[in-house]
Amino acid sequence: MTFSGGEPFLRGDLPDIVLSAVRICQPAVVNIPTNGWFTKRVVAGVERICTGSPGTQVVINLSIDHHVPERHDVIRGAEGSYTRLMDTLAGLRALNMPNLTVGVHTVVSNENEADFPAIAQGLSKLGADSYIAEPAEERVELQTIGTGITPGSSTFGRAAAAVLDAEAAASGAVARMARTIRNEYYARVTRFLDGDVTAMPVCHAGFLSVHIGADGDVWSCCVLARSFGNLREHGFDFRKVWFSPAAEEFRTWMRERRCACPLANAAYTNLLAEPAAAVRMATGMVKAPKRIPVVASSGA
Repeated sequence: MTFSGGEPFLRGDLPDIVLSAVRICQPAVVNIPTNGWFTKRVVAGVERICTGSPGTQVVINLSIDHHVPERHDVIRGAEGSYTRLMDTLAGLRALNMPNLTVGVHTVVSNENEADFPAIAQGLSKLGADSYIAEPAEERVELQTIGTGITPGSSTFGRAAAAVLDAEAAASGAVARMARTIRNEYYARVTRFLDGDVTAMPVCHAGFLSVHIGADGDVWSCCVLARSFGNLREHGFDFRKVWFSPAAEEFRTWMRERRCACPLANAAYTNLLAEPAAAVRMATGMVKAPKRIPVVASSGA
């Protein structure tokens, strides 16, 4: 389960929400991205979440756009952002909770794509448990439609290769699993950005994954923003929305393979549901995977 935003920790009751979800749904992993602005609130909230859910792996991904503090602050549009992020990173690392993974996450966009691999080399040295990246996308929920923020295939391929190189020294089962999945994901995204829409696996958004908005709307995913219905209008009974006529209409549409995008949350689920990709990733769990080249293809 991913609890995303905006900034999730703007909500003072975020720990209550997460712990309720853990108690009812019992997810193996909870992922929360944050800009790290509210250091004390993030650290205290994460400590409470980890303590209250010992059987769940809690992953906190700090969003950092650049290894140069001034450039990060400019991209974020908030002076002092980088300093606050470093304070939050230090606070989270000091918790030393057994079920806590602290990652660093960069969105590759037209604001920073030219500065890779230096960004990956710089941020991978911060002492986080993992370093990941994904391409910026035009989404309804982020109000970025028509902004042109998505990077080109060659620049994203260069960034992805740098991230994989930075992660090469990571150890442990979780790190190996993450690196193997990203290896597959980055290669496909690079091909997709180069125009090969068949590069992404068949999408199971609305079948195996779903996006629930803060207002109760149940979307297939946050890119299409197609609603199956609102939980508030159905007595918070998820099944009534999940099996609604609107949901079945969407699934009929999806079966005709009308949609493909590089959305990471959906793509990871899709890859695990694709037999050939699942076998490759399982193999990568027990031995060092042969890196799939993340370079621009010659075309679709």
